[in-house]
Amino acid sequence: MKCISCAAPVSRLDRSGRYVCDYCETEAVAKALSDSIDKLVLTGTASSLACPSCCQAGSKNGNTVMLETGSLDNQSILGCRTCQGVWIRRPSFALLVHGRRSEYTGPDRVSDFDLAVDGPRSHYDRLECPTCQSTMESFFYAGPGRVAIDSCAACERVWLDCGELTRIAEAPGRR
Repeated sequence: MKCISCAAPVSRLDRSGRYVCDYCETEAVAKALSDSIDKLVLTGTASSLACPSCCQAGSKNGNTVMLETGSLDNQSILGCRTCQGVWIRRPSFALLVHGRRSEYTGPDRVSDFDLAVDGPRSHYDRLECPTCQSTMESFFYAGPGRVAIDSCAACERVWLDCGELTRIAEAPGRR
């Protein structure tokens, strides 16, 4: 995303959840990707971190997909434009889940669940942390929704695959 005033890259999220140009302080309007289930907003500014999911899938052909700066609601994240996965700090993840669940007013949804596809990754298929390159843990999320998430204990970050946040928000249970 480029600033409409000075054309500089815009990637800074202020406390109110609006993007602001680092150079001229102009506010920028960011819209969610049109095909994003989780309402993922990406700025187009690449980070120095590779997408753990796309890199694992593309490791055979050497493709490297970089994460971009972005946001979910008013939480800063790094996201992948290709797979729409999200790399988020644990405290931000907790705030995001709380906010999404409290704002959701639709019907409770219990999504189809296939243990082979939606369950924790096997020991051999676990993702590599994009920050410290250690193997991430894969486990069932202890909150609502039938999802398995990946987490790096050392970096205190969580990897969410596309749609997992929405499944958590729409799951039955206390709001």
